[in-house]
Amino acid sequence: MEIRVGVFVCDCGSNIAGVVDVASVVEYARTLDDVVFADEGKWICSVDYLSKIQEYIKEHDLNRVVVACCTPRTHEPTFKSTVKEGGLNPYLLEFVSIREQSSWVHKSDPVAATEKAKDLVRMGVAKARLLEPAEETRLSVGKDCLVVGGGISGMTSALALADSGFNVKLVERDKELGGLLNKADSIAPYDVKACEIVEDRMKKIEGNDNIEVLTETELEDVKGYVGNYKVELTKSGEKKECDISTIIVTTGMKEHVPKGEYSYGKSSKVITQLQLERLLKQKEVSDLKEVAIINCVNSRNEERGCCNVGCLISMKNAKAIKAANPSAKIFLLFKDLNLRGNEVNYQKDVLERFDIKLIRYNDLHNPEVNEEDGKLVLKVHDILLGKELRINPDLVVLTCAFQGDETVDKLKGLLKVSTNSNGFFQEAHIKLAPLDFATSGLHLGGCARSPKNVRESMEEAEGAAMRAAIPMNRGYVEAEGIVADIDYENCNECGLCAKNCAFGAIELDEKRPEVIKAICKGCGTCAAECSKDAIDIIHFTNEQILSQVEAALEEEPENKIVAFCCHWCAMGAVDMAGVGRSEYPTNIRIIRVMCAGRVDKTFVEKALELGAGGVLVAGCEFPTCHYITGNYKCKDRIEKLKKKLAKKGMDADKVWTVWLSAADGPKFTSCVKNMVSELNV
Repeated sequence: MEIRVGVFVCDCGSNIAGVVDVASVVEYARTLDDVVFADEGKWICSVDYLSKIQEYIKEHDLNRVVVACCTPRTHEPTFKSTVKEGGLNPYLLEFVSIREQSSWVHKSDPVAATEKAKDLVRMGVAKARLLEPAEETRLSVGKDCLVVGGGISGMTSALALADSGFNVKLVERDKELGGLLNKADSIAPYDVKACEIVEDRMKKIEGNDNIEVLTETELEDVKGYVGNYKVELTKSGEKKECDISTIIVTTGMKEHVPKGEYSYGKSSKVITQLQLERLLKQKEVSDLKEVAIINCVNSRNEERGCCNVGCLISMKNAKAIKAANPSAKIFLLFKDLNLRGNEVNYQKDVLERFDIKLIRYNDLHNPEVNEEDGKLVLKVHDILLGKELRINPDLVVLTCAFQGDETVDKLKGLLKVSTNSNGFFQEAHIKLAPLDFATSGLHLGGCARSPKNVRESMEEAEGAAMRAAIPMNRGYVEAEGIVADIDYENCNECGLCAKNCAFGAIELDEKRPEVIKAICKGCGTCAAECSKDAIDIIHFTNEQILSQVEAALEEEPENKIVAFCCHWCAMGAVDMAGVGRSEYPTNIRIIRVMCAGRVDKTFVEKALELGAGGVLVAGCEFPTCHYITGNYKCKDRIEKLKKKLAKKGMDADKVWTVWLSAADGPKFTSCVKNMVSELNV
């Protein structure tokens, strides 16, 4: 079939045309192979011009479309819908960003900005000529959800789903539901008894026929994918298998208890906040005359940040001790007080009504607790008073940091999900998908994700339930057409692709790998890791990306830097540099990939063989990645490649990497400037 490409270049008012000579870019586009139509539009994302694009597709029998305008991160869906309504497969569209990558960042050099825009259009057309149709894939999803963890978050998620008509299996490894609330006395800032909250939730659960409660039960095995999970549960050695559509993890948290610090474990008079909660429940604090509470134990340091809930807990329990014995002296030691919203009013009320002494310390002068002659001696340097204080409390209470529940290691292996250094589960993306795991059909909420108070846990639990409800209510999940495709003629059935897929989207049928397209994210890590080049990614094939490399380096390659940037954080940083009008050298040419994990060593080698002045690989900053481990895989791959390049006598110093957040425009700008300077490009 004859390739017929249409190119549409946007003025964007003056945003592009104020710097770039758009008319000359359009004229240049008309000279490119297979371009049969090119046009300039003032606002090509406007309703009127989108209609024109559809008309031009039909009038000129276009079967490929290139739009040169702004960032694909915001406008690509609009143009995909447009070409689809115009009769074309939406994956026959290629997007070129000449606003964020040219006019906005090279406004001081219109001539160079125009030449760069031409290069970007040439690169877009080169890829467009090789585009192939793709289709979204659907998987049916039932209405059965497994909630793992029966604390306040798990109970809340279960009720939210059950009230919406879904079937829920609520799994709890302890004898009863309630989680940490079973160990707490009361909940601030409402001063509600924890047991009352648990009883209210349990009463509602018992009255809901859509919830099956499985206590003293653990998750032993998970197979399958969204809509088709096969899970194995065990209770007292007996196994039970269930078909599940979606899974929510609400396993909670536990105290990160000290290891000998502050005499904890050496003296029975040094306890944690949870141990104090037990004393409060049993009303065993009325004889306390002097209590010291030390906040920020094992938190707000180099290892971990604020525990988020400790200040509120310490205020609540200081108030409870004073209520039991008004004459008791309370000393509250803290690094900083972190209270929000109505918690601030709660703190103010506690401090005004009760005589609680506040002592501020820092890491340079951590409190010391020792036992002398059967009595506690606490020494602390008050940084506000500027002197050391000596206290002889009856009891020292440690407000400890929190970490993930002890079941985390087992669960992350079963579900193939990530955790952070503190043992909390890692969401797919802190902004874009905070209640989802990266794998479709898996969700999380409450203290399984990070320390939270009861209200925050309940709100997140409801949110996680709503996320899980979307595919169950719709009855299916649909994946984009950007997925892995295996060439079985080249495949040697080594199984590495299945091992490297962070989403479990490649299963082995005996040894033959099969892509479950509905859950494939199209990150491309499997393709880049395949030693036989037997895997390609639809819309980001090896051939398409290499064509962009060749087009980028068609003229004066020694003066060009080819940059492979992931769609999410790296391109976000590129866009932020544009929004901030941060100028950097004009000789960088960006090629978009969905994930840094897609960057094959052959892409880098090809650029160097063609004489590129430099190659930059840009991905998400560590430890986050939209595709879980894509940036880690990329980093390892590039480090190995540089060693091989050096052995071949090639200049490995030309290959750079940078790891960015979506807001790191200045860091991206600085990196480009440093490359140009150090490589003399």
